[in-house]
Amino acid sequence: MNRLERLTGVLLLLQARSRTSDEIARHFEVSKRTVLRDVQALSEMGVPIIAREGVGGGYSLPDDFKLAPMPLTTHEAFLLLFALQAADDLAGSPFSGARATLAAKLRAALPAIPQDEARRLLSAITSPRRAPRKELRYLEPLLQAVAARTWVRLTYRSVRRASTQVVFPHRIEAEEGLWLLEAFSREHEEYRRYRVDRIEALESLPDWAEIPPAPTAYDHADYPLIEAVVTRRGVARLDGQPDLAAHLTVSPDGSGRLAFRCPPSELDYYARLLATIGDDIEVQAPGALRDKLLDMGRQLVQRYAKR
Repeated sequence: MNRLERLTGVLLLLQARSRTSDEIARHFEVSKRTVLRDVQALSEMGVPIIAREGVGGGYSLPDDFKLAPMPLTTHEAFLLLFALQAADDLAGSPFSGARATLAAKLRAALPAIPQDEARRLLSAITSPRRAPRKELRYLEPLLQAVAARTWVRLTYRSVRRASTQVVFPHRIEAEEGLWLLEAFSREHEEYRRYRVDRIEALESLPDWAEIPPAPTAYDHADYPLIEAVVTRRGVARLDGQPDLAAHLTVSPDGSGRLAFRCPPSELDYYARLLATIGDDIEVQAPGALRDKLLDMGRQLVQRYAKR
């Protein structure tokens, strides 16, 4: 980021609200002395920056000060168009009508030269397109439920069976091309993750006033500690597993070690996930996870031992 870009950024920060020199320095990863020089430069350019000293002080702009619309650079135009394309590439992204009108507004608002240059950069990137497994009818209602903090009753089809549960939606995540709902399940008395494409029915329960407990950290100290050693080849295979790669420590010889905690209800999920690594991983703890893997192995032996 050059100085002109940083000065523009400082103006945009101050237009939103007052900021301390520490906040500005952290935001742009510069020293407080650099912030002081930037503020002086803006003042010399006629920007009416107000400086307040002492506790609660900092820099601000007058309430009636408004910046004129600023033209986007080629890279800024590229990032906008890239973000919009990424939303299109994600299966079942919400508000498809709004995405179409937003794209039209961006094309109308962007100057021709930055837009053309941004599109040339965009054409150099190929992003995977993931077709939805089924229509995500309930993604937008779930987003509204999260925003409104409203309980819902949903029918969910897991790998094993279909069930009806009353849940309190907490947040929605996009991960590996899938939309995932994190919600407190009243039946299970814990937070669980649900694939939105597996929700078959949804009913809002606006009259429910019950307040769910706060989410427990995923790596809570009371949760089981998963430990495993991974071969060199297993380390390479885990690179494509975001739920595991973040917890992998790689040794100088290329092998690795997994160590992380998870809710007990997630052990089935991790058993299935770790089984795909085969003999390139050895789970050492917890015993419950080893037992699940052993049961999976026995079932495979029984199936393929039949003549």
